[in-house]
Amino acid sequence: MEDTIKNLKEILKENLITVAEYGKKDKTHLIILESLDTNVLNEIKQEIKNYHKKTKKYPLLLTKEELTDGLDVFPLEFLNIKLNHKILYGGGILKNLEFEKKFVRRELEFEFRSKLINLRQGYLEVENKKQFKIILEKAIPTLIPILNGLLFLKDIDIPNDLDEIFNLVSKEYKTDLSILKNLETLTNAEESIKDLITLLTELGETLDEMKV
Repeated sequence: MEDTIKNLKEILKENLITVAEYGKKDKTHLIILESLDTNVLNEIKQEIKNYHKKTKKYPLLLTKEELTDGLDVFPLEFLNIKLNHKILYGGGILKNLEFEKKFVRRELEFEFRSKLINLRQGYLEVENKKQFKIILEKAIPTLIPILNGLLFLKDIDIPNDLDEIFNLVSKEYKTDLSILKNLETLTNAEESIKDLITLLTELGETLDEMKV
């Protein structure tokens, strides 16, 4: 990434504000610019292609204004970037982001309902045990940012350790997260999906009743 940052600095100059790495296991990069139009995209297009060849990913490109003005639209995504990031170039704009609970709660409700609908549909469409396991393995990692959001609503400092996150959510929301904690040892994927549907339903109902 050092070469990419060096080249971006030469191309963008003052337009490049921050480059950050974010995520826990599946890390990616965020590039924050002062302005971002088609001219800028054309200027950096080759460099981004080179980045993709090396990483098999594309970085997330945002303007500073899109980041700060988007806290009410994508609060959960930006909250999780703030929680799990490392600045590689530039200032600490991510560290200074502040979130309102009402917006986090609104997106959490959307995420719970979306994932519940998708999980039910997937349950109906699968035809064998292997497909059940694939659905489960894809669904669970996407829930981690949601759990962070749940802790944020309770004014709890969000730890880095996953087991600690599971334990805190279980305690604060009085629910059993053992299916998330024991994914690697699960033997019956079909029953586990049923349990996950029940868990999402319960947490969604709890969220509906919360006043923030």
